[in-house]
Amino acid sequence: MKKTITPPASAGAEWTSRRINRCATQLFLFCFLSYACSYLGRKNLAACVPDMIDEGFLTKDFAAVILPCFMLAYGAGQFINGIVGTKIRPKFMVAIGLGGATICSLAMGLAPVATIMPFIWALNGLFNSMLWAPLLRTVTNQLPIERRSGAGTGLNAACSVGAIMAFLIPGFLLSLGGWRFVFYMTAGILFACFLTWTLGNAALSKYTKMMDEACRIERAALIEKADAEAAAQNKKKRSRSLPAVIAASGLWVVVFGLFCNGALRDAVESWAPTFLSEKFNMDSSMAAITSVLIPIISLSGTYIANWLNEKFIRNELYTSFIMFAVAALCIGGLFACRNLHFLPCIIFMAVSVSCMWGANLMFLTTIPYHFATLDMSAAVTGMFNSMIYIATALSTFLYGILSERFGWNVMILVWLGIGAFGAVVCLVFARFWGKKAALLDEGKI
Repeated sequence: MKKTITPPASAGAEWTSRRINRCATQLFLFCFLSYACSYLGRKNLAACVPDMIDEGFLTKDFAAVILPCFMLAYGAGQFINGIVGTKIRPKFMVAIGLGGATICSLAMGLAPVATIMPFIWALNGLFNSMLWAPLLRTVTNQLPIERRSGAGTGLNAACSVGAIMAFLIPGFLLSLGGWRFVFYMTAGILFACFLTWTLGNAALSKYTKMMDEACRIERAALIEKADAEAAAQNKKKRSRSLPAVIAASGLWVVVFGLFCNGALRDAVESWAPTFLSEKFNMDSSMAAITSVLIPIISLSGTYIANWLNEKFIRNELYTSFIMFAVAALCIGGLFACRNLHFLPCIIFMAVSVSCMWGANLMFLTTIPYHFATLDMSAAVTGMFNSMIYIATALSTFLYGILSERFGWNVMILVWLGIGAFGAVVCLVFARFWGKKAALLDEGKI
């Protein structure tokens, strides 16, 4: 029988299991829609850059200045907003993030000169960084316990859905109008998401308040029990500040796999069109269209990883070990097929990226769930997402140098080495993390 959350006594008899599940489904759909559509607001510039250069609005050198502004601001913002997200109600943070992203997209379309775009794009990164951590906190606080795992997997899958949308929609909009039209339409889509989120949360306000209260009572009971057990054993009461909890939980063991995940997850997907174009003489549009297969196939990775972890393994680092090991094998297959045909290369890249999204689920969703008892899941996932983005930014830059100086053979072997290293470190620290995770779940850290 599935475990269900017990509503507080003050909620009244009207809060039946069926009504709670219906409200939970609606709230999850608002979360999914908000995060998936946010990818349009962060990826549309890359699609517009060629047209902006052709018009003479941008130079290639200045485009290279604008694009990293989002990445730097987003990475810093994830760390800051993860901590801030433990203090501010998620519905307000997400509304600010969506509203700000809407304004930034509109401002990009209206920009009279290119020189103001780096500032607008950096602000866009800050606003987008207000989404992930509070959305995960929404899932951990405001959904019934039996719905949280599936919802976390679905929220992670929104990344792949968003990536597919970002591949297809800007290109379609460019065919209808100019690059400014792309930004205007993106702003319209984001504004629709802002309204849906705001009005939807207003309609569910009684439900979210009831679930917040239930979650508060659940946490208080666990912590009270853990403190009573510690007092009975004459142990000193633990500090539950964020630094103390991070130190006591041994969270540092996760960081090694985290950086490997960031170095492979987006990097392989980002470099796929260039690889196909250079190795198999595809034109750039055909290479980009073919590369859409990667995020489509990668959707399966989050669900497979969640199924393995929930049904059999129940340890995020052991599950991540499997994901890294399969990814490394696929990258080895990519190396073997690199001069044969593009189809097996696409399949090997897609499966490796899919595995990295599976590991990403463990790092950014399932591991932070263990900190929900202390209402620190937003802070932990924000910190982790920041680290992954830093790893992605550094690796993407270094891969460009490797490709230019040493060619694709060396770059694929570097990917293989990163995948193998990620598998090893996850396997080495998995047992240690399993013990710490159990203590977190019991409120003993």
